[in-house]
Amino acid sequence: MLSLTRHAEVRLSQRGLQDADIAFLMDVATPLARDEWLFTNADVDRAVARHKREIQRIERLRGVKVVVAGDVVVTAYHSRPSDQRRALRRGRHAR
Repeated sequence: MLSLTRHAEVRLSQRGLQDADIAFLMDVATPLARDEWLFTNADVDRAVARHKREIQRIERLRGVKVVVAGDVVVTAYHSRPSDQRRALRRGRHAR
């Protein structure tokens, strides 16, 4: 993460931008000739499309249960709501 000058801190605050916004922009925006980045319409369209695909994957995987033994996946399936409630009642392990 880059350090911010006092000037940058003030300007980011005035413009409603956060440190995390800068890191995100530098990751997805178009680099220019100098040490500058521009978040173009094309960059926005690509980022939106990528996140839409991620959201679609999240929706598709809703309710999937994965069973693991050691470091081997035993099975994975779309669980029924009753199976989900039963599993959640038995307890959750910390990640």
